[in-house]
Amino acid sequence: MAYPTLKVTYFDSPGRAEFVRLALFVANIPFEDERLTGEQFGARKQSLPFKQLPTLTVNGEVHCQSHAMARYAGSLGGLYPASDPLASYRIDEVLDADKDVVNALIAALFHPDATQKPALIKDLVENKLPVMLPCIEARLNSTGKYFLGDKLTIADIALYLMWKTLASGHWEGIPSTIMDGYPRWKAIAQAVEAHPRIQEWNAKHPAH
Repeated sequence: MAYPTLKVTYFDSPGRAEFVRLALFVANIPFEDERLTGEQFGARKQSLPFKQLPTLTVNGEVHCQSHAMARYAGSLGGLYPASDPLASYRIDEVLDADKDVVNALIAALFHPDATQKPALIKDLVENKLPVMLPCIEARLNSTGKYFLGDKLTIADIALYLMWKTLASGHWEGIPSTIMDGYPRWKAIAQAVEAHPRIQEWNAKHPAH
């Protein structure tokens, strides 16, 4: 299959671009992995559609919004069943829930007022995440290796990345045990992590 010429542009970190990078890499779709410094981003910022990263350049045309980018990548690579409205709806539901968690994390962990951060992180860990995470676990009620059975989708990649983030122990005030008690989510994350292409990516990017 002939793919369009693709370039993912972000900083030299996983962040919001890792979802798109993995969706393309797992599907064996060639892409340029462009990683900018803060200075390079500053010089380019005003030319970007939403003045932010990541971007996905498709045949020279720049596009934005990481989940839209991942859906496009998934459609190209067979990881997003656009021809099955209900299956794609279920994937979108997981992606939107994932985005809610990400936004909650950012609001607490990157709050500009350092004096408020401890209270915000405490509220996140004790009140917000204990409501949000069980809701996601409850929606992972299908059988099989992955979220929708035995075929990997972009929902599984999103679930894996969120699991990896929350269980890492790298974030101030968030215990590495916070994902204990979500067995289905854990099983999906472990299945994704064991995927040969994910292992290959992680071996090439050990700092991630």
